[in-house]
Amino acid sequence: MSLAEADAVVVGAGAVGLCCACALAEAGLRVLVLERDRPGAGASWANAGWVVPSHSVPLAEPSVLRRGLRWVLHPESPLYVPLRPDATLWKWLWQFRSCSTELHVRRAVPVLVRLQRRSAELYERLAARAPEFGWRRTGSLSVFLDPVEYRAFLQELDLLRREGVAAEVLEGQAARAREPLLRPEVAGAVYFPEDAHLDPARLVTSLADWARQLGVEVRSRCHARLHRHGGAVGVELDGRELRPAAVVVAAGAWSAPLLRSVGVRLPLLPAKGYSVTLLGRPLPRSPLMLSEARVAVTPLPDPEGPPRLRLAGTLELGVWSDELNQTRLAAIRRAAARYLRLDPEGGEAWAGLRPCSPDGLPAVGRPPGVENLVVATGHGTLGISLAPVTGELVARVVGGDQPAELELLRPDRFTPRLG
Repeated sequence: MSLAEADAVVVGAGAVGLCCACALAEAGLRVLVLERDRPGAGASWANAGWVVPSHSVPLAEPSVLRRGLRWVLHPESPLYVPLRPDATLWKWLWQFRSCSTELHVRRAVPVLVRLQRRSAELYERLAARAPEFGWRRTGSLSVFLDPVEYRAFLQELDLLRREGVAAEVLEGQAARAREPLLRPEVAGAVYFPEDAHLDPARLVTSLADWARQLGVEVRSRCHARLHRHGGAVGVELDGRELRPAAVVVAAGAWSAPLLRSVGVRLPLLPAKGYSVTLLGRPLPRSPLMLSEARVAVTPLPDPEGPPRLRLAGTLELGVWSDELNQTRLAAIRRAAARYLRLDPEGGEAWAGLRPCSPDGLPAVGRPPGVENLVVATGHGTLGISLAPVTGELVARVVGGDQPAELELLRPDRFTPRLG
């Protein structure tokens, strides 16, 4: 497919971009996907792979502020900010502080629960027709070592339960009966039966194959540029430019500079996440959240090889390099050893850059004043979780609809409205 033949151009071939491409193709559009590397090579490749309505509290929430400098300045903490004289970073942190309120959490949780549930429905549908990608609905277990943190979490369950999220509270012995890999020091756990997980690398491979079956052309290792022409944008590739009916920017952490080139400003920062994938370890019965450490543990059975166990976590804010920080990786391994009866050493380490907004919510929809541009980025740690529903929402926007869910996700929500 040539650039001139495309009705829609999607910039970015991670999980979100590929889901957008599939949804647009299913709506009858001719779709071209442009990827700077290869499909799924960024943050989609080796993350935890969770689709979890139970984890619908946004990153911007009051408990993060309460931990304050104890987290932000500590290089082994779940959220680390290497402070430097950078106006963009400090502005983002100020906006994050302003967004981290109980009101914001109460507004965001119902929307995120609904979106994650819809994503799970779409993954079920995809699993029935696309190449296998390890989709499992075995629930998840949030595990606590600290009795104080555990009791505080139980107090916060009401907000999730009001949205119908089922939760089974398990004291220490009951938690270990549910998951024999847990150490005796575990104070308690909460089991969420609705949660699901998948293999992210197999997912993006499956999505790319499915997209091609739908007639989508996916081009790798190409660098697209955007140009503004009044109320529309054009896409330049290999010296040629075209203005398709729809341009979808789903380029993850690189979305912000790409959008800035056409006058659309999103307060996104890269947040480096890490994972370690181990072979030959016992697998938990379901994914685990090692809660105080914010480390996710995902069992990854592989029909073509030995089972794998993935430890994933931490956010290193404002860092553009995907270079591995051994201090961060060591913190993940130490956390696993504190909670679980297994050896976390060795394995394959990985890092990817997630696009994070100050309010912890994605930016999805049309920016004002640009008729053919749609934004689909800023998902933070929820890229896999929200990819299918984001694709569905983008296809509806391109088709002329304005879904109610998008009010909270408007790309211009950080710009004060006049009048």
